[in-house]
Amino acid sequence: MVDIKENQKLNVNNVLSYREKMKHSEMDNIVKNMESKIQELGDLRVGSPITATYGIEGDVIDVEILLPADRYIDSTGDYVFKNRIQIVNAVVAIFKGHPVGLQEACNRLNQYIKGHGLQLITVGYNVTKNIDMLKPENTEIDEYVGISPNIL
Repeated sequence: MVDIKENQKLNVNNVLSYREKMKHSEMDNIVKNMESKIQELGDLRVGSPITATYGIEGDVIDVEILLPADRYIDSTGDYVFKNRIQIVNAVVAIFKGHPVGLQEACNRLNQYIKGHGLQLITVGYNVTKNIDMLKPENTEIDEYVGISPNIL
């Protein structure tokens, strides 16, 4: 099931970021390494991972992984600390269902944006709300896309 809403806002503070071209299968290990780094620095992860996909070339994706932490973390190595991630005029696709259906939700979001003559100003940011490994059909993921407020 997909519900699409306009004029939404994504606001996340204290985020550890990592961006690279990688295979999808590598993402879990990178998230685990990021969590370890947060814990090594004496902090806690306070939210689910957020991903932003910038491009896809075959089985390689250009993706940024964002992990919210409970406070400021020094940037270190490949990990960059961001005080805040904010998208203020977003269209969001609220997806509930088996993860296999997420691509269809993204397609519907793109059709909505195109059909309403909206202009994208960000890539899609996927915010995982719930993943139930025993019942994957209960997965909840919101995809935020920033929209230009300009009327041209």
